[in-house]
Amino acid sequence: MTGLRPFALQVRSSAGLYGADRVVLALNRALDRGGARGRLLSINNYRMHEQALHDTASASGHDAVLLPWRGRVDATTIGALAAQIGAARSRTGTPPVVHVHDYKSAFYAWLATRREHHAGMPAPLVATLHGWVEGSTALRLYTRLELALLRRFDALVVVSEEQIGRLARAGVPRSRIRHIDNGIDCPTRDEAAAAALRMQLGLSADARVFSAIARLSSEKNLAMLLRSFAPVAARHPDPVLLLVGDGPERDELEGLARTLELGERVRFLGMRHDMPAIHTLTDHLVLPSLTEGMPLVVLEAMACEVPVIASAVGDIPRLLERSAHGRTVPPGDAAALEAALESALAAPRARDIAARDHVRERHGAQAMAAEYVALYRDLLERRHARRAS
Repeated sequence: MTGLRPFALQVRSSAGLYGADRVVLALNRALDRGGARGRLLSINNYRMHEQALHDTASASGHDAVLLPWRGRVDATTIGALAAQIGAARSRTGTPPVVHVHDYKSAFYAWLATRREHHAGMPAPLVATLHGWVEGSTALRLYTRLELALLRRFDALVVVSEEQIGRLARAGVPRSRIRHIDNGIDCPTRDEAAAAALRMQLGLSADARVFSAIARLSSEKNLAMLLRSFAPVAARHPDPVLLLVGDGPERDELEGLARTLELGERVRFLGMRHDMPAIHTLTDHLVLPSLTEGMPLVVLEAMACEVPVIASAVGDIPRLLERSAHGRTVPPGDAAALEAALESALAAPRARDIAARDHVRERHGAQAMAAEYVALYRDLLERRHARRAS
């Protein structure tokens, strides 16, 4: 098995193109140079008009397949995934690694690999835990069910240290837990596009731009950001807040902005495909989340030299320790966030060169892929050794 080139099936059920989706894309793209092959299997979401992850992967030249799903426990999804596993095994002579990225893909991957035990060397199962969202009773139930299922997986990858304790409490042996930092295809600044965007938005050269780039959902805590920004905007004529993204709380947040009489001081930009321009235009990224793992938006902002103001959750404090201008605030502390915004305005504009250098050195997609390829090889070699014995 020495020198083995693993075949990894990345499986993801996606409702958009958010941080975890971009991690999956970056990993799948980087595997080839890292000594493995990757295929991206997206589980169709029939409730969505577009399949953003699959469509983006296909347009970017990935080896990508859209798996069917018609709701609930769909036998066609199990069969289609099992067929992909079988085809990969036939092509390479060894089982693929099935690498899942959410609770639905974990459920279907486990069912699909149960059909495989007659093969004598079933496909190893790996799950990356991008973070838990537990804003409702249903989501908390899904998390409990996911943790029970993941105890059966060969390896669980966490993206922040604090996830390890929760897995251990759920009964996952420490030997099956790996910590692999998220990696990104590092963006670069685009000054020309930023200047055009500033003009399009009607922002003066003096306008200080705070940007929150996130799914508009409860765990991102953007309502608190609006309430913290309102008194800052009342005291200063220049700051503007851009909310970039979409999600279930958009109507509520737009209503709150009207109630706070923020007017043009807050702009809801929706989903964007010009993120280098957004980052270059931004003076400070603001992420007031109540929960995170290792958020890609922080890595991307750091890569573009943008100072970050963020809640001290997940691995954000560890990231910002390597920056020159980043700062954290206690999660849920509106007064601390307001003070951080005020302090940012009082300081001269600055680029965070130290943050950029750290991300490029330690959090590139290729560094992430190398760690995953090592994990895949380890799992396959252990399977082979058990079979041989």
